[in-house]
Amino acid sequence: MEGAWQPDAIIDRKIGEVKKDLFEYIEKNSDRIDSNIPIFFGHVIDILEKNFPDLPDAAHDRFIDDATVKVLEISKHSSDVEYIEKLFKHAVRNKRRPGGRVIFDIVLGIKMIDFGKYTEAIEVLKKYRTTDAIVCTAIAYSYYILSTDEVTPDQRSLKAKPSQMALNAREQMIELARLRPPVNRLKFPQVVQDLKINKIFWYMLRLALEWFPHESEFIKIGLEKAKKDGNRDMRGELLKIAAERYYSDMFFLRDLYHFKLEARDAGGATAVVRQMMQQHPDELEPIYYGLQLSIISSQNSAYQKFRETAISKGIPGQAILLLDFAFVVMSGQQSDAMACLEDMKKKLQSKNHLVTLLEYVAGDIYSEDEKRSKAAKKVFLDSIDQYCMRLLKMKD
Repeated sequence: MEGAWQPDAIIDRKIGEVKKDLFEYIEKNSDRIDSNIPIFFGHVIDILEKNFPDLPDAAHDRFIDDATVKVLEISKHSSDVEYIEKLFKHAVRNKRRPGGRVIFDIVLGIKMIDFGKYTEAIEVLKKYRTTDAIVCTAIAYSYYILSTDEVTPDQRSLKAKPSQMALNAREQMIELARLRPPVNRLKFPQVVQDLKINKIFWYMLRLALEWFPHESEFIKIGLEKAKKDGNRDMRGELLKIAAERYYSDMFFLRDLYHFKLEARDAGGATAVVRQMMQQHPDELEPIYYGLQLSIISSQNSAYQKFRETAISKGIPGQAILLLDFAFVVMSGQQSDAMACLEDMKKKLQSKNHLVTLLEYVAGDIYSEDEKRSKAAKKVFLDSIDQYCMRLLKMKD
């Protein structure tokens, strides 16, 4: 029925299908689109109104962004700045929300870098440097490339003082650490993600780590982007640098622990916990991680040892109840698990919603369906972990 409600996931899937068809049309009709850009955008709006009459403004504008940049990538005129400006102007007119020019200006700046027009790229991008970390690194990269034109091969071999452009590049990276603009705030159209903008980010970050070896913010920014991008290689590389430079910093030790845990490297995670305990002997957090590892590996003696230490350091009783329950469940001790569950129901009446959830999920852990059991274990452990971290005021 027309106008009937549909879940967002269904709408997103349909948008993807319509977008795929539109992209195929763009690839086959690039010259025709270039000859009459207003007609093309009228066609795009007709598609949206016909297929998604109640589409939210954000999704509508995102579709316009994707279509516009696809046209730019396919067009024979993609290196013509006047053409790009014309295309973007028509695109902005068809967007619903104000401020729709931002993403196009940044895409233009990125294209300028691709064209080798670094001075122009800086002029376009500089007013957006607080918008996203990737903009700062693009500006810094432009200055850095310009600096290589200022220095002769002889000067490079003599390790002469950095040129003014080189100093500007370093200043931009310092500003990145100082301003801390959001990471991955910009949702680039898919085709832009295939450009070298991410390569530029990592190239400049590596240079910054070389230029400013005592500035930990660069590693933190890099780790945030690596996690958001799902880039485990870069995350591992940055954590290795952090382990050498900031071996006692709990921020990096915590991330390294989770990195090892995600890789199912129990030995590596255990080594990180030992290092935490050496560097922060009075803290409860490393002990909690020791308990967590003991539960995952079902090591009774290790769990008992960490449990005694945690109690001596004042861990809340609620956490012990939950962790004890987790240990017996994960160890396959069903009768003990029932006893722990009954104890929790009596002592954690104010957390009845959590106990009910854990009881239900724990039942699936003993399922003969391996896939169901595995999924239940993850939900079970994650639920207890999230609650304990909030209770102990630990950072994720």
